[in-house]
Amino acid sequence: MILEQLVEPGIARFVFRHFPVRGEAADFAAQVVECAAEQGGFWPLHDRFMAGDETLFTEAGLRRQITFEGLSYPEFVTCMNERRMAPLVDASKAEGEARGVAGTPSVFVNDRRVDPTFEAIDEAVKEAAGQTAQ
Repeated sequence: MILEQLVEPGIARFVFRHFPVRGEAADFAAQVVECAAEQGGFWPLHDRFMAGDETLFTEAGLRRQITFEGLSYPEFVTCMNERRMAPLVDASKAEGEARGVAGTPSVFVNDRRVDPTFEAIDEAVKEAAGQTAQ
């Protein structure tokens, strides 16, 4: 709803940040989706983790999903082994901590925290759009 009504028509911009609060598993998941993102596969992997797909914590499950999404498993493994996305995930979490984020989801509109409901986000975006139009 937010994407269709606010982002797609160009009213707002959606920026995703990681805030892995559940230890090593969440950090691992964040790095997995970012390594998949290098090949255009961020959202499918993200959505499977959010749906609770525990198979993604196994090598066989990851291989199956990466291949299913049409991504290169060797490139993905290289990214993970090199921990290329660790600095990005760490920086994202540090940014959240600096902004006072304590959990997810957290939503900001023009650096102002808003309730993560469509109504609150819609109102904040419309207010921000009105402020920038003046």
